[in-house]
Amino acid sequence: MIVFQLPFLFGVPILEKLALPLAPIFVGRTGSQLFLTDGKPNNPPLLLRMASDCEDIKFLSALGAFRCRILYANVSYDHMVGWRTSSVRRETELVKPPRRSLDGYKHVVDVEYCPPVSSDGPHFTPEAVKAKEAAQKEPSMQNTVEYHEIVEEEMIGGLQQLGWKKVDVSFHSAFWPFFAHNNIHVKNEWFHNAGAGVVAHVADSLKQQESSSFIAASL
Repeated sequence: MIVFQLPFLFGVPILEKLALPLAPIFVGRTGSQLFLTDGKPNNPPLLLRMASDCEDIKFLSALGAFRCRILYANVSYDHMVGWRTSSVRRETELVKPPRRSLDGYKHVVDVEYCPPVSSDGPHFTPEAVKAKEAAQKEPSMQNTVEYHEIVEEEMIGGLQQLGWKKVDVSFHSAFWPFFAHNNIHVKNEWFHNAGAGVVAHVADSLKQQESSSFIAASL
């Protein structure tokens, strides 16, 4: 799950890895948080803490309070958020999605229900502490990638403790596929109307959830 993405990298993995050691310098505090280099070497980065329940803030419990958690993820053409980041998946869990849209929902190509996975939750292990220290002292691509792989695996393990409904969206057949990041939520009614089917899917999912809650309450 790559958490670091910058618009000018266009979501290309090789460019992201090459930019790892230098990007936080150019994008400031937010960049250091996205690149997992914030804080002292022995302190877990903010995003890892947000994939768990910390002593002071219960991030995961707050997410768990929702009856339903749905992730809408662009499988391609999203220059801001990559597919495995937005769908909380490992690289090995990315399977080529269908190219046909679901009936009634143009560009929505797949829906997967992922039950909770038992785990002790994410930990900032001694291995991660050592890797972070190395990445901060000598920000080479090798050191930084090694550190990120350790922390990202911990983050995925933390988030997968909750159940998720994952909806994959593909704008490969849209007139402007490179607008995928804005199309998926129809940022502009005229320029990004390719995402109308996705919005319809969101609306129907909410209606179905409300209907299920009403039936359960009646029983």
